[in-house]
Amino acid sequence: NIDSPELYNKTNDLIEEAYQKVRSVAHAKNSGVIAKQGLLTAVQNMADKISVSNDIQIEVVDYGLDNRLENSLELTLFRIIQELVTNIIKHADATEVTIHLTNHGDRINIMVEDNGKGFDTHQITKSNAGMGISSIDKRVEHLDGELTIESEQNKGTTIIIDIPL
Repeated sequence: NIDSPELYNKTNDLIEEAYQKVRSVAHAKNSGVIAKQGLLTAVQNMADKISVSNDIQIEVVDYGLDNRLENSLELTLFRIIQELVTNIIKHADATEVTIHLTNHGDRINIMVEDNGKGFDTHQITKSNAGMGISSIDKRVEHLDGELTIESEQNKGTTIIIDIPL
């Protein structure tokens, strides 16, 4: 029976556990780890850990990230990406996520695509931007960056963040 509370609770527990995992990966001496490894390695490690523990495959595609960025910027970008991934795990029912990190020299571009259920972007305004988007938006704004959300119901979601360096 699909409506059984046991099943629902079990699913909820799994989601909660996945969420906690992401957060613990996040907080584990975060700044130090990222400072040592750099943004790309940190994101790849996070992607690997999550891909192993959930029914979701995360691929990281990078271009031009040969040089380290400024330390606090790397940390902020990591937190943004982590928040996006957490949102996908919690809300999107996606099985595949691709994180593109591209350094264009004078700007950095982050694109996170998922094959989840998507949503109607008209329903998301800056004020009701549930799903953690508003905290991401604030971080991006703080970096003078731009946040673009492209989504269609049942077609997945693409979030593009463009940040000047």
